[in-house]
Amino acid sequence: MLSDKELILLFDRRDENAVRQLHEKYGRYCRSVATSVLKSEADAEECVNDAYLKVWNSIPPACPEKLPAYLAAIVRNTALDRLRSDNKKKSIPADRTVPIDELREIPAAHGDPANVDNTAVDAVAAFLRHTDVKKRRIFIARYLRGARIAEIAEDTGLPEGTVTSMLHRTRKELEKYLRKKGVEL
Repeated sequence: MLSDKELILLFDRRDENAVRQLHEKYGRYCRSVATSVLKSEADAEECVNDAYLKVWNSIPPACPEKLPAYLAAIVRNTALDRLRSDNKKKSIPADRTVPIDELREIPAAHGDPANVDNTAVDAVAAFLRHTDVKKRRIFIARYLRGARIAEIAEDTGLPEGTVTSMLHRTRKELEKYLRKKGVEL
């Protein structure tokens, strides 16, 4: 079995065997760290694989003096990130998540549902179908799921300001589209 210094040299040389050797030497240790956070063997295994990628991407330039501690920190942080992400997804009540095409089935607050004019809902659905996928996902996350800007930014890897700007531009584009279609705002 390779020493820690030899393992780090493999990473420095971008040798593809580095990850395999790391797994052979520290795989159980990594799973143990991840499982202690996630409480699930399957999730822990995925987390460890993600952590290996982070190690691959961080060495070089990093040159850890204590590889087990460095590895444990990456695995633990990866597991905590996953746990936070999973908890955020669980925190959105299922009744707040509605596919856009189902909005037309929601009756108006007042009056007979049979008299509901679905023109606006149909127009919004059509607009979103023809919108860039990234913009659409951000728009739906914010206005249908009720996700916070910070959550969307974290999920997409974009800065919060970029998410805010995209939402603003998409709202303006939607407003323009609805006016063009003759939908009253």
